[in-house]
Amino acid sequence: MSSRKKDVNFQIEIANEEQWFETVSAPGLLVVDVYQQWCGLCKAVLNLFKKLRTECGEEYIRFGVVEASSVADLKMFKGKCQPAFLFYLDSKLIAVVKGVNGPRLQRAIIEYVEEQKKRQELGSKYKSKVEEIRLEDFEEPNKPDCENPDGDCSSEEPMGSYHVIIVKPDAVAEGQVEDIKTKTVSAGYHVVAEQERLLNENEIRDFYQEKADDPAFMELMCSGPVNALILTKRETGEESLPALTEMIDPGHVDLIKPKARSKDGQEVILEVCSDSREVASRQLGFFFPSFKFFDFSKGIMGKTQPGLPRTFALIRPGLVKETREEILQAIHDAGFQIAMQKEMTLTEEQAREFYKQHEGQDYFDSFISHMTSGPVLALALTREDAVQHWRNLLGPKILAEAKETCPESLRAQFAVDDVPINQLHGSSTVEEAESELRQFFPVEHTLAVIKADALQEHRDSIISRIEAAGFTISQVKEAQLTREMAENFYIDHHDKSFFNPLVDYMTQGPSVMMVLSKENAIAEWREMMGPVDPEQAKEVSPNSLRACFAKSILENAVHGSSNTQHAMDSIHFIFGDVCL
Repeated sequence: MSSRKKDVNFQIEIANEEQWFETVSAPGLLVVDVYQQWCGLCKAVLNLFKKLRTECGEEYIRFGVVEASSVADLKMFKGKCQPAFLFYLDSKLIAVVKGVNGPRLQRAIIEYVEEQKKRQELGSKYKSKVEEIRLEDFEEPNKPDCENPDGDCSSEEPMGSYHVIIVKPDAVAEGQVEDIKTKTVSAGYHVVAEQERLLNENEIRDFYQEKADDPAFMELMCSGPVNALILTKRETGEESLPALTEMIDPGHVDLIKPKARSKDGQEVILEVCSDSREVASRQLGFFFPSFKFFDFSKGIMGKTQPGLPRTFALIRPGLVKETREEILQAIHDAGFQIAMQKEMTLTEEQAREFYKQHEGQDYFDSFISHMTSGPVLALALTREDAVQHWRNLLGPKILAEAKETCPESLRAQFAVDDVPINQLHGSSTVEEAESELRQFFPVEHTLAVIKADALQEHRDSIISRIEAAGFTISQVKEAQLTREMAENFYIDHHDKSFFNPLVDYMTQGPSVMMVLSKENAIAEWREMMGPVDPEQAKEVSPNSLRACFAKSILENAVHGSSNTQHAMDSIHFIFGDVCL
C-alpha cells in the first residue's frame, strides 16, 4: 500500500501505523514531535527546526509530527500535556526530549548530525557511540491523584520566581500577546494568571506619572486594553530576566522581576523594573486583586489562611499616593493579611452613600469633596479579632486626641498637615465590616463545572474544598451537557483546533454544574482550579484542584467562567432566570 504521508511545511505528517513504520525505518536522523489532538503540534520550535534544517543540511535531518493516539507504540505519551520529541537514527530510537527545551533540542540535533558526518568521513573505520534506547523506559507509573484524602497535593519542590508582564495596547492590538506567551512558555516559563483591562485616563496618569504629560503616550495607553501576565519559572541558578528582555521588545511591555525567594519557596520578593516600587505594587493590586500568594505590603508572595475574621480598611486620598507603602508595611507588621484590595476614585454619589450617616453635619460637603479628590485604597484585612485590632492600630478618630493620647497610632503618625480629617478608616463592628466589604467588594457569581472524568471519584472532595474556601453554592444541577451547552462554555475557543474534541469530550457523560457566590468569585475560582495543564498546575499551584484531580489537559476535572459576562451568560443558559 502506498504511503499517504505528506509534507506539512517541512515536517512529515504521520497519520497511521503504516506511515509511522515507513518514516521511522528510513535512514538518517529523524526528529518526531509527538503531540495531543486537542493541543496541536508544537509551534514554539518550528523556527528553530527550520533554522537547523537549513544550517545542518536537508540530507542529514528530517522532521515529523504524529498525534499520540494514532500509533500504538506511543501509548505512553497519550494524554500527556508536554510535547515529546523522539530522535531516530537509522531506524533506532536514540533519544527522547520531553517538553519545549530549545537549547537541549538544538544540542541534540547538532550532536547527531555531527555523528552522521563523522560516519561518512571515517567509513568502515567508524565506530558508533550512539546507543539504542527503548520507548518502554519512558512510560511513567500511575500516580495517585493526591497524597492524602483531603486532596492536599503539596509539593516538596519550591515554587519558582515570579515575573509580571504588562503588555501595552499597541502590542495587544497587533496580536503580540499570544506570541509573547508562546516565546515565554517555550523558554520554560508558565503563565500563572492573565488579565485584560481597559485603563481610564485617571488610572493611566496614576500608574505612569512620569509620562502623564506626554500626549502621545497618553493617546497610546487610552487606545485599547492592556494585557497583564504573571509568569513563573523554577529556579535554575541562572538569572532569568535577561532572557525575558531578549525575547520581548521592552518598548511594548512593562516588566517586574523577582529579586529573591525564600528557602521554603513560600515567599518571593519582587524587585520592580521601574523607578517606583509603590506604583508597581499598585499595578499588581489593580490587575490581580485576589492573587492569593501576593502580599502587597512588601511585594511578597505568601500563603493566606482561610477562615480568619476580617475587617474593612480604607486609605483616603491624602495618603494613597504619598505614604501608601509605609501604611501597608505597618499593616503587615501588625500581623494582618491583605485578602483583597481595590484602588478606585469615588464618585460623589458613592461617597455620599458610604458616609450617609454624616449627612447634615457642617463638615459633610467638604468631607465629600476631599473623598472624591483622588484615589482611595480599599482593603479587606484578616487576622484574629481583626475589627478590634485594626481599630486599636488606628487610634482615636479625632486627630487632636490621637496626637495627644496615642501618638504611635496610625492616624497620629500619618496625619496630613492642614487637613483636619483623619486619613484612615476602619469598621466599628463585625456587622459594619461585612456591610462595608460588600459595598467595595460586591458578591460575584460564577459558573463552576465538575467534569465527568472527576465526578464519580472526586465529587465530594471537590465540593468540600469549594465550601472550605468560603464559596456559597447558590445553585446546583447534575446533567449531561448538550453540545449547545458545551459550545457555549468554550465559546472563547471556537476557532481553536482543540474546540471540537473538547466539546465531544464534555458531552460524553454527566457533569455537576454549580453557581458559586463570593467576593471576587470569578478570579478566586479560576485560581482554585489552577492552570489548565495539570503538569503545570503541579509545579506552580500544587494544592489546586487540577493539580490534585486532573488526568490531562482534556480531562482536567473542573471548568470555570473566564469573566463576568461569560459567567452570567452561562448561568442563565444553564439555570434560566434564577434569582441570585
